[in-house]
Amino acid sequence: MRKLKINVLVAEFSPGGVNYWKKILSEVLDANHPFTRANRVTDIDKSIKEKPPDVLILDLTLPDVDGLKIFLDVCNMAPTVPVVVVLASDDQKLATLVIQKGAQDCLVKKHIDAFLLSRSLRCAIGRQAHLMELRSFSFIDELTGLYNRRGFLNFAEQQFKIADRMKQSLLLVFADLDGLKSINDSFGHHRGDLALMETAHVLREAFRETDIVARLGGDEFAALLISGKESGAQVILKHFQETLDEHNGYRNRNFKLSVSLGVALYDPLAPCSIVVLLEKADQLMYEQKNAKKAKSENQPVTLKDERK
Repeated sequence: MRKLKINVLVAEFSPGGVNYWKKILSEVLDANHPFTRANRVTDIDKSIKEKPPDVLILDLTLPDVDGLKIFLDVCNMAPTVPVVVVLASDDQKLATLVIQKGAQDCLVKKHIDAFLLSRSLRCAIGRQAHLMELRSFSFIDELTGLYNRRGFLNFAEQQFKIADRMKQSLLLVFADLDGLKSINDSFGHHRGDLALMETAHVLREAFRETDIVARLGGDEFAALLISGKESGAQVILKHFQETLDEHNGYRNRNFKLSVSLGVALYDPLAPCSIVVLLEKADQLMYEQKNAKKAKSENQPVTLKDERK
């Protein structure tokens, strides 16, 4: 019978510790556990991006280690990866804290054997999958399939922490669907919903899979670009408009989408909250929307009503 394969990332900071994990993982009889070792906290993020593991073992058995801080740093790097924490002693206070903060299990190293570890890893993977499924319902906008406001704020906060630590800038795009009321009034709310879904599609096409794209509510959307430069704002606006124009070029459309954008830079050397950055991008979006209105004051938009 073919053995189950579980890819493991071991965050082990002791020089000789890797031999311990190699031995005990090889003793598991009913599964294969190929593993990669990260010997520094900064290596964990790199390892996960190169080859996402099924589970992460975080070994905190070194003396004078602030285990809770390291665990929280790791959670910020890998919020979707199940984590099994390993301690040197039966520290109930620390064990309770890491479980409350999101660890799927906490083991004492001297009590670990192959059976216990295998069971812990499998349960951690199963619990994390269930947790992510529950979170998806509370973080996803039902109409568009994008993140909702709660999901956006949650994942954006995590990216802000990473950006601060890595000294990397971010770009926040605030988008507003123009004329949604006109579409609703002319064609009905079902067409308005379609316009919102189409806007979500254009946003997905215009930005990368690694960017965080959300419908904040109503006709408002946002996208957080994981790495960005202030000079890239105009490039983003141009690329988005090209994607939108291509979408509007499809034949037999009842209306054309129009979206106003505002792009704000997050500078880790002058940090601010996600709420403040949203307000800044929102203001920039309204500047573009007002410029559009001023330009088209004497050019009324004609909507084709398919019901006639």
